[in-house]
This record gives sequence, C-alpha cells and structure tokens, in this order.
Amino acid sequence: MIARRHFVSLLILYDYNKTTPLRQVNVYPEPKKEPALMPRAWLIILLNALYSIADALCSVFVGVYFYIHSFDVSLVFQHYATLYLTTPIAFIVAGWYAKTKDRAHVFRIGLILHAVYYASLLYLREESIAHVIPLGALFGITWGFFWAGNNTFQYDFSPGAKGREYFLGLISGVSNGAKLIAPLLSGAIISLCPTPERGYHTIFFLALLIYLVAIAASFKIPHHKSAQPFRLRTALLPPKEHRDWRLILLASFTLAGSFHIFHFLMAIMMYMESGSEAAVGGYVSLQGIVTVLTAFWVGKFVQPRTRASYMFWGVAVLVAAGMIVTWDITYLTLILFAFLRSISLPLFGIPHTAIRFEVMQQTIADASERIEYLCAWEVPLACGRLSMMCLTMLIHAFFGVPGLRFTVLFLCLVRIATYMLVTRVSFVKDPALAQTGASRFQTEIDHGDS
Repeated sequence: MIARRHFVSLLILYDYNKTTPLRQVNVYPEPKKEPALMPRAWLIILLNALYSIADALCSVFVGVYFYIHSFDVSLVFQHYATLYLTTPIAFIVAGWYAKTKDRAHVFRIGLILHAVYYASLLYLREESIAHVIPLGALFGITWGFFWAGNNTFQYDFSPGAKGREYFLGLISGVSNGAKLIAPLLSGAIISLCPTPERGYHTIFFLALLIYLVAIAASFKIPHHKSAQPFRLRTALLPPKEHRDWRLILLASFTLAGSFHIFHFLMAIMMYMESGSEAAVGGYVSLQGIVTVLTAFWVGKFVQPRTRASYMFWGVAVLVAAGMIVTWDITYLTLILFAFLRSISLPLFGIPHTAIRFEVMQQTIADASERIEYLCAWEVPLACGRLSMMCLTMLIHAFFGVPGLRFTVLFLCLVRIATYMLVTRVSFVKDPALAQTGASRFQTEIDHGDS
C-alpha cells in the first residue's frame, strides 16, 4: 500500500520515442500557504482608515474649539470628564447588544453617532460651549458603541500569535497614517478661511461626510446574529486562577492616564503657546509621521519573545518625554515631547494589545465570551481615565497652567506601573508559553460569519 502511494505520488512521464524519463510530477502538491490576513480583515482596516481620517481632521480641534470660545481650560476638562464617565456604561450596553443581537449593528451605530456628534457641533456652533457636558455624554455613548464593535472585530479578524503583531501594526500604521495629512489640512483650512469659525465648520462638515461614507461601507460587514446570554461578572471579577487576566485588568487602570488625555491636552498647550491652529495641525501631523513609521517597524519585527523589551523601551522613551516638558513649556519642548511620545506609542502599544488578546484567548472558555471580556477591560480603563482626568482638573484648579507640566510627567510615570504588571503575565515572563498559530476560536468565529 505504501509502495503504491509512493508510485502514484511520483508519476514518471516518458517520451514514447525514447524510453527515458523526462520529469517527475507530484500528484499531491504542497498545500498553499495561508494568507497573512483574511479578506474581512482588510475591510476592518479600511473602516479604521475612514474613521481615522475623520477623527484626525477634527478630534484634536474640538478641545481647541471649546477653548477659543471660552478661554477656560476647565470647561474642556468637563467635556472630557463626562466623555470618560459615560463611555464604559455605553460600552457595556453595546456589548450586551452585540452578544444578544448583532455585533455589526453595534459598530454601525457607533459610526452613526459620530456623524450625529459633528452634526450637533455644526448646529450649535458658538453655542456649543454652553453644552459641553451633554456633548461629552453624547460622545461617550458614541465611543462606547464604536469601540465595542471595533475591538470585537479587531479581535475576531486578527490572526493568531504569529501574525497578530502584523495585523495590529497595520491597524496602528493606517490609523496614525491619517494623522500625516489630515490635522495639517485642518489647520490650514481654519487659517485660510475668512474667519476661524467658518474653518471649524468646514472641517466638522468634512468629518460628517467621511462618517457617512464609512456608514455606507459598514454594510459590507457580515452579520453575526446571536441570541446568547451576556454574563459580565466572571470577566470583570475574575477568580484567582485567572491570574493573567487579573493582571491585564489592573494594567488597564494604569494605562488610562496617557491613553487619551495627552491627545487633547498637548494640542491645547500648543495652541496656548502659538495661538495658531496651523501650528496645532502641524504638531499633530508630526506625531502621525513618527508613529506610522514606528508602528510599521514594530509590527514587522516584534515577536512574542521580544515583547517585553519593546515595551521597556516604550516606557523609557515616554518617561524621558515627560521629563523634558517638566523643564519648561516651549515650542522646542512640546515638539520633543511629541516626537518621543510618538515613538513610545507603538513600541509599547502593539505588544501590549497582542498580549491582552492572547490572555483573553487563553482565559475564555468559549469564543462567544470574548465580548464580555472586551467590555470588562473597558471598566478599569474608564475608571483610571476618569481618575486621571479629575487629578488633572484638581492640579489645574490649584496651580493653573504651570501645574499641567507636572501632570504630564505623572501621567508618563504611571506607564511604569503598566509595564510592571504586564510583564508579570505568564507567557511574557516565559515566551515559550505563548500560543502560536491561529486562534483556537477562529474557526468558530469564521463559521458564525458565513
């Protein structure tokens, strides 16, 4: 039987005029290599690109818009504090809907609410400063639905450990690539318009149009209807045997300090220093250039055994950036901070996200539970973000703008705690324990999409 199979697998062809073999043909060809990314992953990357372009056009200028109409940083802080407060509530509600109904609806609702938010800014115009708290609540609900859907898709469509950093590197690179041009373009539009107010309305309108395109494209996402129970308790309050997941939740709380606060705080500080939206746009675009190059490099070269070292250097670079700003706030120090922070983001963020996904993969007993774990991770993140925002407001109330320098340093130093927690995860300490190949839940997830 073995001899027969060998004979068939190597078929010898003869030239009938000569009785010599011409070539050997393998009847059982080598299996084709699996593509690095599944086709639906590219759709998620496209939708992230559209979101990132719209977000890069406007998000950093919303805080500046509120500031120039009030010259009161505390009002901007109130807007973002409300955003951070409402996000986890909306995230859990969105997670429940994704689990019991359809995750594609959740993602699309998030895109629709983004469009509603910018439409509200266009409608309220100068009066928006009187509604910073309701607008913050609306944006918090928007974030909750959008990121509940987007995080689920990123988890579902990312390959296993071997290709996860590559996929996350592409997501990070594409997302930050939008910052190469969009903020600079927005700053130029605001500066060149007859009045800054008209410039702000123009970029808000452009963002609204892009979100409408993204909403249309989101209908290409396959529906995944579900009617499963939503059980959050185990994911949010894990038992002792789920040690790695407990560490990830604690790290989530410490991660929050620099997760988004720097995004608007440094833009406002640059506007205070320059008084120019064009300078703010160039400042954000500089960060995009550095981040996208670093993200592609990290995504290409980082491996499970090198994650801890990449995160270490990410922390070291971020702390160095915070120390520079503490010295003084000038054009030079703000630019140096932006440059170093942009390097640190993918150095730490890509390995950290891959580790978080793998801990989830090893902890959950069934693929459908991933949504509860994604929601659970947002709760300490939101608590930490709100705590850090309140601390920032308190320091500003007592020490004014100069006190913000030490807030920036403190937020950078907190990343050390994140690093210490994440590196205690079992397979980070011992890379041999890391999973390889595709997710053990990928087959079930793909089957549910078909």
